[in-house]
Amino acid sequence: METTETKKTPARRVPLLIGLVLVCGLTAVVFVMVGTARRPIKIATVPAVNRPAPAAPTAAHVPLPAEVRGIYLTASTASTFKNFLAIIDAVKAKGANAIVLDVKADGGALAFEPTSSALKAEAPVKKVIADLDRVVAAVHGAGLYLIARYPVFEDPAFANKNPSLALHVGSGGLWHDAKGLAWLDPAAEAAWKYNADIARELYARGFDEVQLDYVRFATDGSTSKIVYAAYDAKRENLRGTIGRFFAYMDKELRGAGIPISVDVFGFTTWHQTDLGIGQWYADALSHFDFVSAMVYPSHYPAGTLGFKKPAEHPYAIVIDSLKKGNEVVTELAAAKTKIGTQRPWLQAFNLGAVYTPDMITAQIKAAREAGSSGFLLWNAANKYSELPDLTK
Repeated sequence: METTETKKTPARRVPLLIGLVLVCGLTAVVFVMVGTARRPIKIATVPAVNRPAPAAPTAAHVPLPAEVRGIYLTASTASTFKNFLAIIDAVKAKGANAIVLDVKADGGALAFEPTSSALKAEAPVKKVIADLDRVVAAVHGAGLYLIARYPVFEDPAFANKNPSLALHVGSGGLWHDAKGLAWLDPAAEAAWKYNADIARELYARGFDEVQLDYVRFATDGSTSKIVYAAYDAKRENLRGTIGRFFAYMDKELRGAGIPISVDVFGFTTWHQTDLGIGQWYADALSHFDFVSAMVYPSHYPAGTLGFKKPAEHPYAIVIDSLKKGNEVVTELAAAKTKIGTQRPWLQAFNLGAVYTPDMITAQIKAAREAGSSGFLLWNAANKYSELPDLTK
């Protein structure tokens, strides 16, 4: 459920293949919505996790709010410090208590100068965020919770530097998606370590939580031409690979006391399948503190819940999606499995409809009624002048 309403930030695109599958299967989906019970959840088999004692942080952290009310900002926005401060003040006045900040630039390169030895080789040629510590201090100085967000497997910069970890085509060159971007192989464990190293650095520098995006197999583009560097379909399915990655990050990060969250497609709450990308809602809930389904109403096909234009019905779409997610939560709880909480991404951009403050409020109302631990608002252009009071 990734959107491309601006070029200012790495795209969140709805894969064409998934969209076609979902539209074709809409009749079955609606039947499920009106009363068909879910199939029993089977959690992906993953290695046992022996967690070490939490490591002492090297920077002060802001406590997790009782309800996270987060706003998404790009690294580009943070590059102009005066403007960044103005936005923080403006959204705080509207009731925001958290900032989700990109820490990779367009193209996948780190947006900041790393200090850890593990990341020195990945220092960017150009720092988008000139002084990361100053940015962290500004957010904390405003009393806001700070979440670091970055894409994992859509990463042209790391793929180009490490082609042995990337997706290829039969001719031997790197595979590129419909946007011309190179991807990492989700089964390449060296890529897992790289992304865990990023998380450790950011937490040590003061970020209060790390959020992973693009944790999935590639879909946009000629996927039939992909030659995998590490993934072997004869030995493991897509869900198994993503499930192992989830377990690895759980052990490496949560096991060290670092709060972690993950973004998943909104339709993962509806289907106990991996949607052809490896994402399984139960697996995400089992390994992350917070799971953020991108339940943007504009991203649901015509006919969803009987609506010709789902984007015009924000409350209905969000409440239904999160109630379906609650079914997964309930089944996991019955199995006495340690689980995270739902904290959805909500639509704060114009697509499918002009999103008024009342339409944003309707989504927030749905998230609260579904028992979510908070919500995050996405506007890729970082335009939040029309926000409602987020506390009501």
